[in-house]
Amino acid sequence: MDEFDDSTPVNAVPGGIPEGERLIWQGRPDLKSFVIRAFHIRKIALYFAILMAWRFATDLIDGLAVAQATQSALWVLPLAAIALGLLFGFAWLVRRSTIYTVTTRRVILRHGVALPKTVTIPINLVESVDLKVAGDGSGDIAFAVSSDHRMSFVMLWPHARPWHLSQPQAAFRAVPDAQSVAAAMVDALNGAAAPAAGARPTAERDGTGDHGTLAPAAG
Repeated sequence: MDEFDDSTPVNAVPGGIPEGERLIWQGRPDLKSFVIRAFHIRKIALYFAILMAWRFATDLIDGLAVAQATQSALWVLPLAAIALGLLFGFAWLVRRSTIYTVTTRRVILRHGVALPKTVTIPINLVESVDLKVAGDGSGDIAFAVSSDHRMSFVMLWPHARPWHLSQPQAAFRAVPDAQSVAAAMVDALNGAAAPAAGARPTAERDGTGDHGTLAPAAG
């Protein structure tokens, strides 16, 4: 597993893949879901809304008229627009520079706005595939690998499984139709483990209904 191996980039067509390797899936994050879940734009917008409400309430308590308190609170709006606009613009650039790829041999995460880099994980090092699906069908797909192959959370971000700091996991964030993509990945894992067994993917749900762990089925 090489976090910075850019010697064999995968292009948008199978022509960039070495002989004997087959492209299974390639895509990018869904922009709307990516901005919401990876960059938490709703939470930041809520922060500015609370800030405006707090300013309005304190001005009323201090004796200002409603019109004056409203005008005083509105100074937050330009700051909010600039902050949210910059955040959305950066998320758009990150999404535009990101290519997620799954082949019969590798999981590949190419990203980086200013300095593109490629994270390549051999398929036989993937121990499990964790899937978390949102209401719109998009979702995050994280890859658990052996503890002997530790990756850097900082170098992966924002393409890392949230809150897994001690053992970072690469993740495809906000993938459209995530259930189908995860199932295709499990098929690739099954094929790497038992190419002649005709294995089928299995899913272990945690009971919440929105995520679970997909792992290779036993031969």
